[in-house]
Amino acid sequence: MLNKKTFNKNFFLNSQLIKPDYDGYCFANLPTFIIDILTGEKKSKLPIDVISNLLKNYQKVIFFLIDGFGWRFFEKYQNHPFFKFIEKNGVVSKLTSQFPSTTTAHITTIHTGLPVGKHGVFEWFYYEPKIDTIIAPFLYATAYRNNQRDCLKNFPIKPKDIYPQKTFYQLLKNNGIKSFIFQHQQYTPSPYSNWVFRGSTKIFPYKTITEAIVNVFDILSKKKEKSYYFLYFDKIDSISHLYGPSSKQTEEEILTFLDLMVRLFLKNFQKQKEVLFLLTADHGQMEVSPKTTFYLNKKIPKIKKWLKTNKNGQFLVPAGSPRDMFLYIKDEFLDEAFSYLSKKLKNIALVYKTNNLIDEGFFSEKISKDFLKRVGNLVLLPFNNQTIWWYEKGIFEQRFFGHHGGLSREEMEIGLVSLDR
Repeated sequence: MLNKKTFNKNFFLNSQLIKPDYDGYCFANLPTFIIDILTGEKKSKLPIDVISNLLKNYQKVIFFLIDGFGWRFFEKYQNHPFFKFIEKNGVVSKLTSQFPSTTTAHITTIHTGLPVGKHGVFEWFYYEPKIDTIIAPFLYATAYRNNQRDCLKNFPIKPKDIYPQKTFYQLLKNNGIKSFIFQHQQYTPSPYSNWVFRGSTKIFPYKTITEAIVNVFDILSKKKEKSYYFLYFDKIDSISHLYGPSSKQTEEEILTFLDLMVRLFLKNFQKQKEVLFLLTADHGQMEVSPKTTFYLNKKIPKIKKWLKTNKNGQFLVPAGSPRDMFLYIKDEFLDEAFSYLSKKLKNIALVYKTNNLIDEGFFSEKISKDFLKRVGNLVLLPFNNQTIWWYEKGIFEQRFFGHHGGLSREEMEIGLVSLDR
Protein backbone atom coordinates (compact mmCIF):
# COMPACT_ATOMS: atom_id res chain seq x y z
CA MET A 1 0.00 0.00 0.00
CA LEU A 2 1.16 3.50 -0.76
CA ASN A 3 0.54 5.77 2.21
CA LYS A 4 -1.14 8.61 0.33
CA LYS A 5 -1.40 10.75 3.45
CA THR A 6 2.37 11.17 3.39
CA PHE A 7 2.50 11.70 -0.38
CA ASN A 8 -0.07 14.48 -0.22
CA LYS A 9 1.40 16.22 2.82
CA ASN A 10 3.22 19.43 2.00
CA PHE A 11 6.62 19.40 3.69
CA PHE A 12 7.83 22.45 1.76
CA LEU A 13 8.64 25.61 3.67
CA ASN A 14 8.90 27.45 0.36
CA SER A 15 9.74 26.64 -3.26
CA GLN A 16 13.30 25.69 -2.31
CA LEU A 17 13.33 24.30 1.23
CA ILE A 18 11.74 21.43 3.12
CA LYS A 19 11.20 21.78 6.85
CA PRO A 20 11.62 18.66 9.01
CA ASP A 21 8.22 17.34 10.14
CA TYR A 22 9.21 16.79 13.77
CA ASP A 23 5.57 16.61 14.86
CA GLY A 24 4.73 13.83 12.42
CA TYR A 25 6.39 12.01 9.56
CA CYS A 26 10.03 12.50 10.52
CA PHE A 27 13.02 10.20 11.05
CA ALA A 28 13.41 11.67 14.55
CA ASN A 29 10.25 9.89 15.66
CA LEU A 30 11.35 6.38 14.69
CA PRO A 31 13.04 5.35 17.99
CA THR A 32 9.96 6.05 20.10
CA PHE A 33 7.81 4.41 17.42
CA ILE A 34 9.87 1.21 17.70
CA ILE A 35 9.53 1.28 21.49
CA ASP A 36 5.77 1.76 21.12
CA ILE A 37 5.52 -1.22 18.78
CA LEU A 38 7.33 -3.52 21.21
CA THR A 39 5.80 -2.26 24.46
CA GLY A 40 2.30 -1.19 23.51
CA GLU A 41 2.94 2.41 24.56
CA LYS A 42 1.72 5.33 22.47
CA LYS A 43 4.32 8.05 22.87
CA SER A 44 5.66 8.50 19.34
CA LYS A 45 4.63 11.41 17.14
CA LEU A 46 5.00 9.19 14.06
CA PRO A 47 1.47 8.38 12.82
CA ILE A 48 0.52 4.71 13.10
CA ASP A 49 -0.59 4.59 9.44
CA VAL A 50 3.00 3.85 8.41
CA ILE A 51 2.28 0.19 9.23
CA SER A 52 -0.57 -1.91 7.81
CA ASN A 53 -1.72 -3.98 10.80
CA LEU A 54 -2.62 -1.48 13.50
CA LEU A 55 -3.71 -4.04 16.09
CA LYS A 56 -1.05 -6.71 15.73
CA ASN A 57 1.18 -7.60 18.67
CA TYR A 58 4.76 -7.78 17.41
CA GLN A 59 7.45 -9.69 19.25
CA LYS A 60 10.33 -8.56 17.07
CA VAL A 61 11.32 -5.53 15.00
CA ILE A 62 13.93 -5.61 12.22
CA PHE A 63 15.19 -2.15 11.29
CA PHE A 64 17.38 -1.55 8.22
CA LEU A 65 18.99 1.89 7.90
CA ILE A 66 20.22 2.29 4.33
CA ASP A 67 22.48 5.33 4.24
CA GLY A 68 21.73 7.80 1.45
CA PHE A 69 18.74 5.90 0.04
CA GLY A 70 16.54 8.97 -0.35
CA TRP A 71 13.01 9.21 -1.69
CA ARG A 72 14.29 9.88 -5.21
CA PHE A 73 15.45 6.25 -5.29
CA PHE A 74 12.09 4.97 -4.05
CA GLU A 75 10.52 6.80 -6.98
CA LYS A 76 13.10 5.66 -9.52
CA TYR A 77 12.97 2.00 -8.54
CA GLN A 78 9.30 1.73 -7.59
CA ASN A 79 8.77 -0.98 -10.20
CA HIS A 80 11.52 -3.19 -8.86
CA PRO A 81 10.15 -6.54 -7.56
CA PHE A 82 11.15 -5.61 -3.99
CA PHE A 83 9.05 -2.45 -3.95
CA LYS A 84 6.20 -4.08 -5.86
CA PHE A 85 6.09 -6.76 -3.16
CA ILE A 86 6.08 -4.10 -0.43
CA GLU A 87 3.36 -2.11 -2.18
CA LYS A 88 1.16 -5.21 -2.34
CA ASN A 89 1.91 -6.62 1.12
CA GLY A 90 3.16 -3.72 3.24
CA VAL A 91 3.24 0.08 3.36
CA VAL A 92 5.47 2.67 1.70
CA SER A 93 5.43 6.13 3.33
CA LYS A 94 7.32 9.35 2.77
CA LEU A 95 9.15 10.96 5.70
CA THR A 96 11.47 13.90 6.16
CA SER A 97 15.01 13.80 7.42
CA GLN A 98 16.08 15.98 10.27
CA PHE A 99 18.19 19.05 9.61
CA PRO A 100 21.05 18.87 8.90
CA SER A 101 20.34 15.98 6.52
CA THR A 102 23.54 14.24 7.52
CA THR A 103 24.52 10.76 8.66
CA THR A 104 26.11 11.93 11.91
CA ALA A 105 22.87 13.50 13.14
CA HIS A 106 20.64 10.57 12.18
CA ILE A 107 22.85 7.73 13.33
CA THR A 108 23.14 9.44 16.71
CA THR A 109 19.34 9.82 16.83
CA ILE A 110 18.67 6.15 16.09
CA HIS A 111 21.21 5.04 18.72
CA THR A 112 20.10 7.45 21.45
CA GLY A 113 16.43 8.08 20.73
CA LEU A 114 17.04 11.84 20.78
CA PRO A 115 16.43 14.37 17.99
CA VAL A 116 19.43 16.26 16.66
CA GLY A 117 18.78 19.45 18.60
CA LYS A 118 18.73 17.46 21.80
CA HIS A 119 21.72 15.14 21.33
CA GLY A 120 23.89 17.87 19.78
CA VAL A 121 26.00 15.65 17.49
CA PHE A 122 24.73 17.57 14.50
CA GLU A 123 27.23 17.35 11.62
CA TRP A 124 30.37 15.75 10.23
CA PHE A 125 32.48 18.68 11.50
CA TYR A 126 31.67 21.07 14.33
CA TYR A 127 33.32 22.99 17.13
CA GLU A 128 33.76 21.09 20.39
CA PRO A 129 34.34 23.62 23.18
CA LYS A 130 35.63 21.00 25.61
CA ILE A 131 38.83 20.71 23.57
CA ASP A 132 38.59 24.05 21.74
CA THR A 133 38.80 22.72 18.20
CA ILE A 134 36.74 21.49 15.26
CA ILE A 135 36.15 17.74 15.49
CA ALA A 136 34.76 14.92 13.36
CA PRO A 137 32.68 13.19 16.07
CA PHE A 138 31.90 10.08 14.04
CA LEU A 139 35.60 9.44 13.55
CA TYR A 140 36.57 10.49 17.08
CA ALA A 141 39.08 12.78 15.38
CA THR A 142 39.93 16.43 14.90
CA ALA A 143 38.92 18.04 11.63
CA TYR A 144 42.54 18.69 10.66
CA ARG A 145 43.26 14.99 11.17
CA ASN A 146 39.98 13.61 9.89
CA ASN A 147 41.84 10.88 8.02
CA GLN A 148 43.27 9.68 11.34
CA ARG A 149 40.47 7.85 13.11
CA ASP A 150 40.47 7.88 16.91
CA CYS A 151 43.11 10.62 17.24
CA LEU A 152 41.03 12.23 20.00
CA LYS A 153 42.50 9.52 22.21
CA ASN A 154 45.53 11.83 22.36
CA PHE A 155 43.44 14.62 23.91
CA PRO A 156 42.35 15.01 27.54
CA ILE A 157 38.84 13.86 26.69
CA LYS A 158 36.78 10.66 26.67
CA PRO A 159 33.73 9.56 24.68
CA LYS A 160 31.47 10.24 27.66
CA ASP A 161 32.52 13.90 27.49
CA ILE A 162 31.32 14.51 23.92
CA TYR A 163 28.57 11.97 23.21
CA PRO A 164 25.03 11.72 24.67
CA GLN A 165 24.87 9.98 28.04
CA LYS A 166 21.98 7.58 27.42
CA THR A 167 21.37 5.14 24.59
CA PHE A 168 18.34 3.65 22.88
CA TYR A 169 19.58 0.18 23.77
CA GLN A 170 19.57 0.96 27.46
CA LEU A 171 15.93 1.99 27.10
CA LEU A 172 15.13 -1.25 25.28
CA LYS A 173 16.91 -3.23 27.99
CA ASN A 174 14.95 -1.45 30.71
CA ASN A 175 11.79 -2.60 28.94
CA GLY A 176 12.98 -6.22 28.77
CA ILE A 177 13.80 -6.08 25.06
CA LYS A 178 17.01 -7.63 23.72
CA SER A 179 18.82 -5.78 20.93
CA PHE A 180 21.24 -6.93 18.25
CA ILE A 181 23.34 -4.64 16.05
CA PHE A 182 24.80 -5.46 12.63
CA GLN A 183 27.35 -2.93 11.37
CA HIS A 184 30.34 -3.07 9.04
CA GLN A 185 33.61 -4.20 10.61
CA GLN A 186 35.46 -1.17 9.18
CA TYR A 187 34.16 0.95 12.07
CA THR A 188 32.96 -1.69 14.49
CA PRO A 189 34.28 -1.42 17.11
CA SER A 190 35.14 2.27 17.41
CA PRO A 191 35.01 4.84 20.23
CA TYR A 192 31.74 6.22 18.85
CA SER A 193 30.10 2.84 18.33
CA ASN A 194 31.28 1.45 21.65
CA TRP A 195 29.66 4.37 23.44
CA VAL A 196 26.30 4.59 21.62
CA PHE A 197 25.86 0.80 21.55
CA ARG A 198 25.92 0.53 25.34
CA GLY A 199 23.01 -1.57 26.56
CA SER A 200 22.74 -3.69 23.43
CA THR A 201 22.68 -7.47 23.84
CA LYS A 202 25.24 -8.28 21.16
CA ILE A 203 27.06 -6.57 18.30
CA PHE A 204 27.87 -8.33 15.01
CA PRO A 205 30.53 -6.67 12.84
CA TYR A 206 30.11 -7.86 9.25
CA LYS A 207 32.18 -7.94 6.06
CA THR A 208 29.36 -8.05 3.49
CA ILE A 209 25.68 -7.13 3.49
CA THR A 210 24.85 -10.68 2.40
CA GLU A 211 26.60 -12.05 5.47
CA ALA A 212 24.77 -9.55 7.67
CA ILE A 213 21.28 -10.47 6.39
CA VAL A 214 21.98 -14.18 6.83
CA ASN A 215 23.14 -13.51 10.39
CA VAL A 216 20.06 -11.42 11.19
CA PHE A 217 17.78 -14.35 10.44
CA ASP A 218 20.07 -16.85 12.14
CA ILE A 219 19.87 -14.88 15.37
CA LEU A 220 16.20 -13.97 15.01
CA SER A 221 15.14 -17.58 14.51
CA LYS A 222 16.70 -18.56 17.84
CA LYS A 223 15.00 -15.83 19.89
CA LYS A 224 11.53 -16.26 21.37
CA GLU A 225 11.42 -13.14 23.52
CA LYS A 226 10.84 -9.56 22.40
CA SER A 227 13.85 -8.31 20.47
CA TYR A 228 15.14 -5.63 18.11
CA TYR A 229 17.54 -6.10 15.16
CA PHE A 230 19.33 -3.08 13.73
CA LEU A 231 21.34 -3.23 10.48
CA TYR A 232 23.24 -0.31 8.99
CA PHE A 233 24.42 -0.35 5.35
CA ASP A 234 26.46 2.55 3.94
CA LYS A 235 27.68 1.51 0.48
CA ILE A 236 24.94 3.23 -1.55
CA ASP A 237 25.78 6.52 0.14
CA SER A 238 29.51 5.99 -0.37
CA ILE A 239 29.14 5.31 -4.09
CA SER A 240 26.74 8.25 -4.48
CA HIS A 241 29.35 10.55 -2.96
CA LEU A 242 32.08 9.32 -5.26
CA TYR A 243 30.19 9.20 -8.56
CA GLY A 244 26.95 11.10 -7.98
CA PRO A 245 23.45 9.82 -7.12
CA SER A 246 22.41 9.57 -10.78
CA SER A 247 25.56 7.71 -11.88
CA LYS A 248 25.65 4.24 -13.38
CA GLN A 249 27.80 3.09 -10.48
CA THR A 250 25.17 4.16 -7.96
CA GLU A 251 22.39 2.56 -10.03
CA GLU A 252 24.19 -0.78 -10.09
CA GLU A 253 24.88 -0.63 -6.35
CA ILE A 254 21.19 -0.01 -5.67
CA LEU A 255 20.00 -2.74 -8.02
CA THR A 256 22.41 -5.22 -6.45
CA PHE A 257 21.03 -4.35 -3.01
CA LEU A 258 17.38 -4.55 -4.09
CA ASP A 259 17.94 -7.84 -5.88
CA LEU A 260 19.50 -9.21 -2.69
CA MET A 261 16.51 -8.02 -0.67
CA VAL A 262 14.22 -10.05 -2.94
CA ARG A 263 16.37 -13.15 -3.18
CA LEU A 264 17.60 -13.36 0.40
CA PHE A 265 15.63 -11.07 2.70
CA LEU A 266 12.05 -11.62 1.50
CA LYS A 267 12.65 -15.34 1.13
CA ASN A 268 13.60 -15.60 4.81
CA PHE A 269 11.21 -12.96 6.13
CA GLN A 270 8.14 -14.82 4.89
CA LYS A 271 9.00 -17.70 7.21
CA GLN A 272 8.75 -15.50 10.31
CA LYS A 273 5.90 -14.77 12.72
CA GLU A 274 5.00 -11.69 14.77
CA VAL A 275 7.80 -9.65 13.16
CA LEU A 276 7.69 -6.07 11.86
CA PHE A 277 10.27 -4.99 9.29
CA LEU A 278 11.15 -1.32 8.79
CA LEU A 279 13.55 0.09 6.17
CA THR A 280 14.45 3.73 5.78
CA ALA A 281 17.31 6.14 5.05
CA ASP A 282 18.93 8.94 6.96
CA HIS A 283 18.87 11.36 3.99
CA GLY A 284 19.08 11.54 0.21
CA GLN A 285 21.73 13.12 -2.01
CA MET A 286 22.13 16.01 -4.42
CA GLU A 287 24.33 16.07 -7.53
CA VAL A 288 27.28 18.41 -7.10
CA SER A 289 30.64 19.01 -8.75
CA PRO A 290 34.11 19.80 -7.38
CA LYS A 291 34.58 22.18 -10.30
CA THR A 292 31.85 24.54 -9.13
CA THR A 293 32.61 24.57 -5.39
CA PHE A 294 32.76 28.08 -3.98
CA TYR A 295 35.69 28.25 -1.55
CA LEU A 296 35.01 31.00 0.95
CA ASN A 297 38.60 31.77 1.90
CA LYS A 298 39.67 31.94 -1.75
CA LYS A 299 36.73 33.98 -3.06
CA ILE A 300 36.11 36.12 0.04
CA PRO A 301 39.47 36.61 1.84
CA LYS A 302 38.00 39.30 4.11
CA ILE A 303 35.90 36.65 5.80
CA LYS A 304 38.85 35.81 8.03
CA LYS A 305 38.48 39.03 9.99
CA TRP A 306 34.96 37.97 10.98
CA LEU A 307 35.77 34.41 12.05
CA LYS A 308 36.25 33.27 15.61
CA THR A 309 39.50 31.53 16.53
CA ASN A 310 40.46 29.14 19.30
CA LYS A 311 42.99 29.96 22.01
CA ASN A 312 45.80 28.98 19.63
CA GLY A 313 44.65 31.47 17.03
CA GLN A 314 43.29 28.80 14.66
CA PHE A 315 40.16 29.72 12.71
CA LEU A 316 37.11 27.67 13.68
CA VAL A 317 36.64 26.22 10.19
CA PRO A 318 35.20 24.33 8.51
CA ALA A 319 31.99 23.13 10.14
CA GLY A 320 28.97 21.33 8.73
CA SER A 321 29.38 20.15 5.15
CA PRO A 322 29.58 21.75 1.68
CA ARG A 323 25.76 21.62 1.53
CA ASP A 324 25.22 23.21 4.96
CA MET A 325 28.27 25.15 6.03
CA PHE A 326 28.15 26.55 9.55
CA LEU A 327 30.27 29.60 10.37
CA TYR A 328 31.48 30.79 13.76
CA ILE A 329 31.35 34.56 13.38
CA LYS A 330 32.56 36.97 16.04
CA ASP A 331 29.47 38.41 17.70
CA GLU A 332 30.36 42.00 16.86
CA PHE A 333 30.59 41.12 13.14
CA LEU A 334 27.52 38.87 12.86
CA ASP A 335 25.20 41.43 11.26
CA GLU A 336 27.93 42.69 8.93
CA ALA A 337 28.86 39.17 7.84
CA PHE A 338 25.20 38.19 7.38
CA SER A 339 24.47 41.22 5.23
CA TYR A 340 27.61 40.91 3.10
CA LEU A 341 27.36 37.17 2.53
CA SER A 342 23.65 37.37 1.72
CA LYS A 343 24.48 39.77 -1.14
CA LYS A 344 27.71 38.12 -2.26
CA LEU A 345 26.19 34.62 -2.35
CA LYS A 346 22.74 35.60 -3.65
CA ASN A 347 23.12 33.40 -6.76
CA ILE A 348 24.73 30.53 -4.88
CA ALA A 349 23.17 30.10 -1.45
CA LEU A 350 20.73 31.22 1.19
CA VAL A 351 22.29 32.67 4.33
CA TYR A 352 20.60 32.23 7.71
CA LYS A 353 21.30 33.24 11.24
CA THR A 354 21.25 29.97 13.14
CA ASN A 355 19.13 31.42 15.93
CA ASN A 356 16.34 32.05 13.44
CA LEU A 357 16.40 28.42 12.34
CA ILE A 358 16.39 27.33 15.98
CA ASP A 359 13.39 29.55 16.71
CA GLU A 360 11.56 28.14 13.69
CA GLY A 361 12.12 24.55 14.87
CA PHE A 362 14.53 23.29 12.22
CA PHE A 363 16.61 21.35 14.76
CA SER A 364 13.64 19.99 16.79
CA GLU A 365 11.49 21.56 19.46
CA LYS A 366 13.83 21.17 22.42
CA ILE A 367 17.43 22.31 22.11
CA SER A 368 20.19 21.19 24.47
CA LYS A 369 22.99 23.25 25.96
CA ASP A 370 25.52 21.01 24.18
CA PHE A 371 23.96 21.81 20.80
CA LEU A 372 23.96 25.55 21.50
CA LYS A 373 27.61 25.49 22.59
CA ARG A 374 28.67 23.64 19.44
CA VAL A 375 26.66 25.15 16.61
CA GLY A 376 27.85 28.09 14.51
CA ASN A 377 25.85 31.31 14.46
CA LEU A 378 25.57 31.56 10.66
CA VAL A 379 24.70 28.82 8.18
CA LEU A 380 25.07 28.80 4.40
CA LEU A 381 22.62 26.65 2.43
CA PRO A 382 23.72 26.34 -1.21
CA PHE A 383 21.09 26.17 -3.94
CA ASN A 384 20.57 22.96 -5.89
CA ASN A 385 23.82 21.43 -7.19
CA GLN A 386 25.96 24.10 -5.50
CA THR A 387 28.54 23.66 -2.75
CA ILE A 388 30.41 26.07 -0.47
CA TRP A 389 33.47 25.06 1.52
CA TRP A 390 36.85 26.01 2.93
CA TYR A 391 40.04 25.24 1.01
CA GLU A 392 43.28 23.92 2.44
CA LYS A 393 45.11 21.71 -0.01
CA GLY A 394 45.17 18.07 1.01
CA ILE A 395 43.08 18.77 4.11
CA PHE A 396 39.82 20.50 3.15
CA GLU A 397 38.67 20.06 -0.42
CA GLN A 398 35.28 19.26 -1.95
CA ARG A 399 35.96 16.19 -4.10
CA PHE A 400 32.49 14.60 -4.25
CA PHE A 401 29.91 14.39 -7.05
CA GLY A 402 27.08 13.71 -4.64
CA HIS A 403 26.43 15.40 -1.30
CA HIS A 404 23.85 16.16 1.35
CA GLY A 405 23.25 18.17 4.50
CA GLY A 406 20.91 20.83 3.13
CA LEU A 407 17.14 21.30 2.98
CA SER A 408 16.41 20.45 -0.67
CA ARG A 409 13.84 17.82 -1.64
CA GLU A 410 16.60 15.50 -2.86
CA GLU A 411 18.35 15.64 0.51
CA MET A 412 15.40 15.83 2.90
CA GLU A 413 12.80 13.40 1.54
CA ILE A 414 13.23 9.78 2.60
CA GLY A 415 11.00 6.72 2.45
CA LEU A 416 9.85 4.27 5.09
CA VAL A 417 9.04 0.68 4.17
CA SER A 418 7.05 -1.46 6.58
CA LEU A 419 6.20 -5.13 6.21
CA ASP A 420 4.96 -7.63 8.75
CA ARG A 421 4.41 -11.32 9.30
